[in-house]
Amino acid sequence: MKLGRSYWILWTAGAVSFAGDGIMFGALPLLAASITRDPRIVSLSEAAGNVGWLLLGLISGVMVDRWRRTSTMWIVDAVRAVLAGVFAAAVLSGLVTIPLLLVTAFLLGMLAPFFDNAASVVVIDVVAPAALERANGYNQASLLLLSNLIGPPLGAALFVLSHGLPMLLNAISFALAALLVWTVRRAAPARVRAPDRHLGRELREGLVYLWQHKLLRTLCLLLTVVNGVGAGIISILVLYVLEVLHLPAQGFGWLVAIYAVGGVAGAFLAPRLSRRFGITVNLVGAMVIGSVATIVFGLVPVFAVVAGASIMLGFGGTWWNVVSITLRQRIVPAELLGRVTAVYRMVAFCAAPVGAVGAGFLAHTTNLRTPYFALGVLQLVATAVSAPLIRREVRASAPTTAAAEAGTAS
Repeated sequence: MKLGRSYWILWTAGAVSFAGDGIMFGALPLLAASITRDPRIVSLSEAAGNVGWLLLGLISGVMVDRWRRTSTMWIVDAVRAVLAGVFAAAVLSGLVTIPLLLVTAFLLGMLAPFFDNAASVVVIDVVAPAALERANGYNQASLLLLSNLIGPPLGAALFVLSHGLPMLLNAISFALAALLVWTVRRAAPARVRAPDRHLGRELREGLVYLWQHKLLRTLCLLLTVVNGVGAGIISILVLYVLEVLHLPAQGFGWLVAIYAVGGVAGAFLAPRLSRRFGITVNLVGAMVIGSVATIVFGLVPVFAVVAGASIMLGFGGTWWNVVSITLRQRIVPAELLGRVTAVYRMVAFCAAPVGAVGAGFLAHTTNLRTPYFALGVLQLVATAVSAPLIRREVRASAPTTAAAEAGTAS
């Protein structure tokens, strides 16, 4: 089944934006580390970018259900282009400081929930239900190829040439992505304007739906742990690369690119694995792989071994994303999907600042290997606790979910 012109234009816009994000991802930690080697402060740059979910995550879901989703995407990217451009000018001028870096990350993070929720939900507006796994798989593949595989090594290399060049390319990517989405801004339907709209009531509808759906609630709580672990992994990774693996600055980008290799494999194999195995096997298997890989980071700080663990981590993370996102898109009614997605992701993303800062302080009081071991064990325990609940609720859920558990879902 064809995915259609509108999907591919939106996919291209996302790919352009992902490329800029990847370049920034490879360069920003190096920029922070060039100013200070204190892991507490370096980890704050990761935490600052996630605070927006705490403050605006729920409200963004209401707005995504009220507004045309494509319009939300291009307007947010246009604003981000301006912010990123100002920051790039400061870096190129040699005026960047840690406070400016943190403020920029905070402001970009405040806009992220609106774009991320709209981009996740808009798939059901432009793709037939039977093609959702494939569409989500392609989305994850572009994210990993450009944001993780190509972008970070390029960003690290460009940072060596000029500290401001990666930041400038990120701003350009936001602007180009905004322009592309603008060309298909009417691909998603305009939302119905209910005369009695009330922010509190609309928020409550999303919260109640998620809380009463036991399977989604269980996955949301597990994702909270996963996001905290993931943020902790990333927040001190640049220091782990420099001081534990003793790699050059470009090594940070290499390791992220290796992670992306596993992720791309996960993106393309996830639809097949979804058909072959049930939902429980898919979700729990992905979590176990990621947990073991994280523990390896802490136990065996040898580059060849860590590279293999990075592939495992990328594979497991993307496998989980494709399966869980598609499951949520199929379960939740379209008119509630923005709000439920916002609640789901906001609850999960609340753990990201905690995980990032916690990993930084744990590394400061112990060493750079201990947080990885502790985070991996935490995720493994959470998975073991959640697995029976997931299996029970999948069996008790709707026919579509039960069929998927039996390995027959499309």
